[in-house]
Amino acid sequence: MFQSFTTNYLSTLDIHTLAASLDIDTQKNVLTSYYLARAALEARHAEVPLPPASALLTAAKEGKASIYALFGGQGTNEVYFDELQYLYDVYKPFVAPAVERLTEALEEYLDDAPESVSTYYTHGLDVAAWLEGSIERPPIAYLASIPVSFPLIGLTQLVQYLVACRVANLTPGELRQLFKGATGHSQGIISAVCIAASTTFESLIENSTKALKWLFFCGLRGQEAFPVLAIEPAIVQDAVDGGEGTPSPMLAVTGLPLTTLEKHIRTTNKHLPTNSQLYVSLYNGPKAFVVTGPARALFGLVTALRQIRAPSGLDQTRIPFSQRKPTFSIRYLTVGVPYHSEYLSGATKRVFETDLGGKELWVPKDLSIPVYHTETGTLPFVVSDILSY
Repeated sequence: MFQSFTTNYLSTLDIHTLAASLDIDTQKNVLTSYYLARAALEARHAEVPLPPASALLTAAKEGKASIYALFGGQGTNEVYFDELQYLYDVYKPFVAPAVERLTEALEEYLDDAPESVSTYYTHGLDVAAWLEGSIERPPIAYLASIPVSFPLIGLTQLVQYLVACRVANLTPGELRQLFKGATGHSQGIISAVCIAASTTFESLIENSTKALKWLFFCGLRGQEAFPVLAIEPAIVQDAVDGGEGTPSPMLAVTGLPLTTLEKHIRTTNKHLPTNSQLYVSLYNGPKAFVVTGPARALFGLVTALRQIRAPSGLDQTRIPFSQRKPTFSIRYLTVGVPYHSEYLSGATKRVFETDLGGKELWVPKDLSIPVYHTETGTLPFVVSDILSY
């Protein structure tokens, strides 16, 4: 049956391309059935007919295309687990064993964590049981909390890479060698290092356990250094009504020149105590920045920026350019800790010296492809560099 299906439908198409023409529910059913059948045949060492090779990967192998692996950071805190659930449901034969082993590692790290931080993990970290449905999935607020989302976003990225290897019928090392390099934004750099060091499926799991150890303690120590503080409901409602979202310690400002933004930050900082100062921590583009600081302090900046921003839908075509109000967006990120800022200066030392015991998880010789610094394009990476990054 599998041979017939492949011959009739996959002679020129990949299964995902075929499924893309179907409705969402049917897509998932087709993909799930296909990979269950393929995994069952592979487990019996049967000769499994495969669809045509990826055109992109073939072009990379022939030197006609250059591929880079890029992993994101925080910012998907409220939806990442849905992606992980989808990967688990559709590719379960390939994913479940890895998730079980990585869940065991996470629970081991949780056991090693100080008792004082137990309140961060009121629902535990039994990811495998959540995905399987034997334990009810925790609420979004819990999954979005930094101590939980930090390692689980990394887990989702590494499962995605595992799936890519299985779908392409390549080992992690074979897929990695088709990349010109890897990098990541913020915590994503850890996933980049992980795949750069992995050759076999077993080594991918081993490196993933090391990656999750770093991510677990980085999330824990970050939240410990910057506890969640309650904000007046009136401020929260004002920010939501204003379109900026729920206040958090990181604010994305897009479309405003840096000089203008810095001017308003300096003005706002004059009214703030030393321990509540605001900083531009990320430069994501010529007019794309992230400002960090206490959420309540950032709200002061937001109210100032609202006064100079053009109202949504305002027609300024008849206004001289020099007199037009700037058009830009302000949005709180769904992140509970101000990473990339001076507020976490002590957390780096605690992660490296206390939680990792001063040991490097990887050294440069472990990496078989370049891992680039997101901002400078340099190749610095050992773990101590990543911590300060």
